[in-house]
Amino acid sequence: MKYKTPILLIEDNPGDVDLLKILLNSGALKCELYVAESLYEGTDLLERQEIELVLLDLSLPDISGFKTLTAYMRKFSHIPVIILTGTNNEIIGNQSIKAGAQDFLVKGQFDAKLLGRSIRYALQRFKTHVKLEETALELEIHKKRYVEAQEMAHFGNWEMDIVTNEMKWTAEVYRIMGFKQGSLSPSLTNYMDYVHHEDKEKVELFFEEAAKDGKKHKLEHRLIIDGISTKYVVVQAKVFYDEITEKILLVGGLQDITERKLSEKLIIEKNISTKAERIKEEALAEMGFHIRTPLSSIMNLLYLLDNTRTSIQQKDFLGGLKTSVDDLSIAITNLLNFSVMVSDNVKIEAEEFKLQPFMQSIQKAFKLKADNAKLDLKLIIDPALPPKLMADTNKITQILYNLINNAVKYTLEGGEILINVTARNMQGNSLDLVLQISDNGIGMSESKVEQLMQASKLLEIYSEEEEITSKKKLGVAIVSKLTQTMEGKMTIESEEEAGTTVEIVLPVTAVKQTQMILSDKPEVPLKILLVEDHILNQIATKKVLIHWSELVTVDIAENGLVAVEKYREHGYDLILMDIQMPVMNGIDAARRIRETSDVPIIALTANSTKQEQDKCFATGMNDYLSKPFQPADLQAKIMGLISMVMN
Repeated sequence: MKYKTPILLIEDNPGDVDLLKILLNSGALKCELYVAESLYEGTDLLERQEIELVLLDLSLPDISGFKTLTAYMRKFSHIPVIILTGTNNEIIGNQSIKAGAQDFLVKGQFDAKLLGRSIRYALQRFKTHVKLEETALELEIHKKRYVEAQEMAHFGNWEMDIVTNEMKWTAEVYRIMGFKQGSLSPSLTNYMDYVHHEDKEKVELFFEEAAKDGKKHKLEHRLIIDGISTKYVVVQAKVFYDEITEKILLVGGLQDITERKLSEKLIIEKNISTKAERIKEEALAEMGFHIRTPLSSIMNLLYLLDNTRTSIQQKDFLGGLKTSVDDLSIAITNLLNFSVMVSDNVKIEAEEFKLQPFMQSIQKAFKLKADNAKLDLKLIIDPALPPKLMADTNKITQILYNLINNAVKYTLEGGEILINVTARNMQGNSLDLVLQISDNGIGMSESKVEQLMQASKLLEIYSEEEEITSKKKLGVAIVSKLTQTMEGKMTIESEEEAGTTVEIVLPVTAVKQTQMILSDKPEVPLKILLVEDHILNQIATKKVLIHWSELVTVDIAENGLVAVEKYREHGYDLILMDIQMPVMNGIDAARRIRETSDVPIIALTANSTKQEQDKCFATGMNDYLSKPFQPADLQAKIMGLISMVMN
C-alpha cells in the first residue's frame, strides 16, 4: 500500500468540506483526510492523531479572523498549515505567511492541481525549514563549543584586509589583548601598539612576509598589556582570497602561551644544578644592585625634600612620590625574592621594631593610593600589644603590601579597608601577632577562595593547568610562602559582593623595655666616612646625615682603596661601606681596615641576598642595611652602634 499523507481540514462549512474532498481525491496526492468543524475540535484531534499538514479556515464557530492562525501557531507551530479563506485579501495572505503559514488559498479560486501543488510545496518547504533550524542549532552548539575550546586553549582568530590593514578579532583575541569585545575597531596599528618594543621589528617583518608569499607563517613574541604585564603569544597567518567580498585577506590565529612559557621557565629553574642556581642568584643580585642603587638615592632625596619648606601642593606631590617609591621597592623585593622562594631559600632575619610606628608607616604608604581610589583606609592596633616586637619586618612588610594592594584593587569606590592588629596566645614574651586586612569589595566565591588557598603550591609544582600568571594569585602565593616560612598561618574568608578578610597569624617575641633609652641624635661630635661610588648616593646620603644633626660631619671615599687610605690618615667614628665599587670593593676594604681597627662599620649595599649579608659579617662588619632604605633606618643603625661603643 502506498503511504497516505494524514491531513486535517478545519472547516465548518459542509459544502467547502465536500469540495475539498473531491479536489483531494482527484489530485495526484495520496492523502488521508480528517475533518474538524472548530478550532477546539481540531486541537483535540491534533493532540491524539499524527497529522502532517493542516488546512485551516480563518472563519470558524469558536474563533475567526487572523486570531485563528495566531491561536493555532501558539500551540502547533511544528505542524505546517495552509490558510483557507473566502476573502481575496492580499494583506491577510502576507500576514499569514509572515506569521508562519506555508501558503494562502482563496476558496473558489483553486483547483485540484493548484491545491495538490500547494500541499506538496508546503510539506517540502516545512521540512527544509525544520532541517535548516536543526542545522542552525547544531552550528550554534558547535560555535559555542568552539568558543569554549578557544577560551580553554587561549586561542583566537583574526583576519586583516591587507590593503587597509583593518582587522577583525574574535572574542578570545580581544581578551588576550586586554580589551572588552567590540570596544574598538581593531587594525594592525592597534596590534603593533601592544607588541614588546624588542619584538616590534620581527613582528612587522612577519606581517610583511605573510602578506607577500602566500605561505603559512608562525611567530612567537611578547605583548605588553596595560603597560605593565607581559604576555607570550604565538601568531599565525596566511593569505586568503574572499570570493564573496573579492578582497585579499590575511587570516590567522593568536594563542596566549604565557602560562606554558612561565611554567617551562619555572620548571627549569627548579631543576637546575647547584652551580646554575648560584649563577642565577648572582644575576639577580646584579639586577637588584642596579635597581636598588638609584632607588636609594631617590628615597634620600625625597627625605631631604620633605624636610624643606614646600607648599601644600608640593607636599601632596611628595606624598605621591613616596607612595610610588614604596610600591616600587616592594615590587622589586617580590621580584627578586620570587626565585629564592621557589628554591626554598627564604631565611628569617628578625630584628627589633616598634609596632605602632611600623604599622602607621604602612598605612601612610597606602593612604594616597586609597584616597585616589576614594576608599577609607583605617588602622586599629590593640593597645594591649607590646610596643616593641622581635620579628622579620621585611617579610611582614611584603605580606602587608601584597594584601593591602589587593584590597585596594578589588574594592569599589566609596568602600572601606580595615587593617586590624591584635594578639593571641600571649605567654611570657611569646605571642601570636594577628594581622587582619578586611574590605567590603567585590569578594569571591568559595571556589575562588579555595584556588587562592592553594596558590602557595604554585611555587612548588607547576603545570599548564595552573594559573600562575594571575597577579592576585602570585601575590597571595608570595604571602602564603612568607607566612609559612615565618611558621604562621593564613586564612581567607570571602563572600561575593560582600568583601574579603585575610588573616595572617605570626609567632613573634615581645621585647622587654629596658631602662637605657637611646637618643634619636648624636650628643657628641660624630665623624663619619661614607664609602660610595654612586655620585647621587654620595650627595643624597651626605645631606641626609648632615641634615639629621649639626654634630655630624661626613667625608666621602669613592672606592675601597681611598677609604682605607682616608681612614689610616684621619680616623673616623663610624664607616658606612658600600659593597660593589671599582678599584677595591667594600668587602676587601673592610678586611684591610679590620687588620688594625675595630671602628664600627655598617654595610650599605644594593645586593640584598643572605649570602652577601653573611659575607659582610664574616669580614667583621658590625651591621648591614640593604638599599633602598629609609633615612630613619640608617639613623637608628648608627645610634645603635654608637651607643654600644660608648657603653
